[in-house]
Amino acid sequence: MNSFNLTSNPDEAKWAEAYRLCPEPFPYDRIEYLDSLGVTWCAVEGDTLILPFAVGRSKLGFTQAFCPLGAQRLGPLGASATEAESVRAALDALPNYLRLRLRLSRPTSWPEDHSWHWRRGGWERSQSLPNYELRLGGSYEQLYQGFSSQTRKNLKSAVDNQLWEYSNPEELWSYFAQNQGKKYRVPARYEQAMKSAMYHLLHQGRGAVWAAMGPGNQWLAGMFVAFAGNRAVLLFSAVTEEGRERHSMTWLVNEFLTMAVGRWSVVDFEGSSAPGLARFYQGFGAENVPYLSWERWNLPWPSR
Repeated sequence: MNSFNLTSNPDEAKWAEAYRLCPEPFPYDRIEYLDSLGVTWCAVEGDTLILPFAVGRSKLGFTQAFCPLGAQRLGPLGASATEAESVRAALDALPNYLRLRLRLSRPTSWPEDHSWHWRRGGWERSQSLPNYELRLGGSYEQLYQGFSSQTRKNLKSAVDNQLWEYSNPEELWSYFAQNQGKKYRVPARYEQAMKSAMYHLLHQGRGAVWAAMGPGNQWLAGMFVAFAGNRAVLLFSAVTEEGRERHSMTWLVNEFLTMAVGRWSVVDFEGSSAPGLARFYQGFGAENVPYLSWERWNLPWPSR
């Protein structure tokens, strides 16, 4: 069993080895990526497992551990990353802050979702959050056979006068703010975190931006894809109203898939509880592979 220590200055060589041993590495788990998000972060480290988390003040002024904006999940890393017992021990080793709210990859044999319950002097709950992944075995032609009839129909109506070309994070964010940003509530500091993450990944050669263009260089849709191991992650995207009508995002994702086959094993669309987005991802044959949301409220005095 791991014996855990709290650190805010991790051994980079040990971290890199833990990242390498993780069966499903994600871009968020690299030290450099975490540093780019502009948050204070720490980790509990054991011999075979590392669990990172951000630390900050809540709006009410108390200290809490959390998963920062710009990272869908954090860890766990290491040879024991998929072992539920080891991950449970790491969670129990977290500092006794008033609130702990982490998101992480779901370990094998982790118990079913559990509503709020009393455990070791505090209230805990765990929930499954949706994440859609597309496995890229075989050829593109085989992949296409898994597309829904609606996705194929949308592709047929989206091919005219569209050009696939490189874009940039500023342009991508601008179109997001003009379109999706007006429809959905965007958390404070999300823009800064996402732009920092995208520029970091571009600088490291671990990400790229693509856009679908219409006649007259009309911008229709764009996406930022991050690369980690055998996984390509759709980190951020935007589409205009014209792009929606022309099914430009469907076209753009399909163009990316033709390139991705043979380069990566998994395209990770990330997750959303919005039914429309779920249908969009599933239309390409993606399946829901949930990750874990874990939350705990501690008593405001030592109890563990």
